[in-house]
Amino acid sequence: MKQVLFEIAGIPMYGFGAMLFVCFVAVTVWGSRRAKRTADMPPERFQDMVIWLFVAGILGARTLYMIQYSHHFPDHSPLGLVKAFFKIWEGGIIFYGSALGGVIGYALFYQFVLRKLHVSGWRLADAVAPLLALGLAVGRIGCYLNGCCWGQVACEECRPVPLGAAHFPLLPAHARQLLVREQLLQTTTGFTLAPRALGLNDDPRAVVARVEAGSAADKAGVKPGDRVTGVNDEPNYIVLDLSGDDDKVRAYAEALRDKGGQLATTPDGKSRVRFSEYDTYVSARRLVPEPADVTPFVRDNLELLVAEWPRGKSELTLTVDRGAERQTLPTFAPATIGLYPTQLYETVSMVLLILLLLAYYPYRRHDGQLMVLLMLGYAVHRFINESLRIEPNVGSGLTLSQWGSVVIGGAAVLIEVYLRLTMPSPPEPLTLVNAPDRR
Repeated sequence: MKQVLFEIAGIPMYGFGAMLFVCFVAVTVWGSRRAKRTADMPPERFQDMVIWLFVAGILGARTLYMIQYSHHFPDHSPLGLVKAFFKIWEGGIIFYGSALGGVIGYALFYQFVLRKLHVSGWRLADAVAPLLALGLAVGRIGCYLNGCCWGQVACEECRPVPLGAAHFPLLPAHARQLLVREQLLQTTTGFTLAPRALGLNDDPRAVVARVEAGSAADKAGVKPGDRVTGVNDEPNYIVLDLSGDDDKVRAYAEALRDKGGQLATTPDGKSRVRFSEYDTYVSARRLVPEPADVTPFVRDNLELLVAEWPRGKSELTLTVDRGAERQTLPTFAPATIGLYPTQLYETVSMVLLILLLLAYYPYRRHDGQLMVLLMLGYAVHRFINESLRIEPNVGSGLTLSQWGSVVIGGAAVLIEVYLRLTMPSPPEPLTLVNAPDRR
């Protein structure tokens, strides 16, 4: 996993976006040639279609994801959903959603453009079929770099795992929410924390309770009893998030600032005061009476940083107090437990499917048969690959994508029957051969 491939002038180039760009360019270049050769479609019109279908596919993929994982989007207001919709860099697109969006987009493009050009839709489908497999192959590499679309927990000691189990950097990985918060399969950082001390004279900064044996934190030297005083070259600030009457909260925050605190705001705009030193925090809390209508929530910078981890960063550097000694531990990157690399399984499967489609093209019985073969091949692959992923069941023990595979496979069979009845003879080649001179 490498969410950020590199930076140019401080602008990050994300792996997922880079693979989408590679996919777009490869499909456009190769597709323009195939569409001209096999469907007599002008290259510039094919390029227009690619842009149209690309946008329609993204819209469909994102919409279906937000429907299937609606619990990941707590803000259901129209504005909140619109904002969440465009955060594709956080992961969250589904291929079958993109397929549905692409079909709708193609229907519109055919109605308004292709009909006027007299382009055969089934010949165009045969030209496009290998391109769809190529897009999936490249796109899944982007999923792997992004750390999304991962598989179930893979025990390499228990059974062979093709290509080896994938261990993604946990802090920026999309797997974190499911593995840590929902299924409780591991900790966020490789260690657990003791209950926070909240007395007026207590130090509320994190204290390590237990360390997972063999974890990155263990190898970096994190020990039970360590009090975390620094995080990633910053103090482990003691943070007070204040709620209550606005005027009293503002006055209380300003009074704490006068005693050494630093004013800040929470992501939702509420008042926050933080202290870099424990002694300053204790002194301020003693000297400034807490208003009756103000409630302080005591946290530390480690908790806030881990909860809202910056994208593209995977490493954690801790400074700890161990007895009377303060030391900075080696930097480490917490990793997920081993997961099936289902993204790479799909890449391999789609490369093999491309070779099959290209080899079968001269032997097809009618136009459109390559698209039928693509639909059948992908439906079988996705149904099996989906059984290795952690996805919610939506009926009869099948996931949404498995039901999509059943629908796509059934549709492929029906299309093949229809085409055999309506186009029983092999298609005529498009290559023009000069007639013999009979003068």
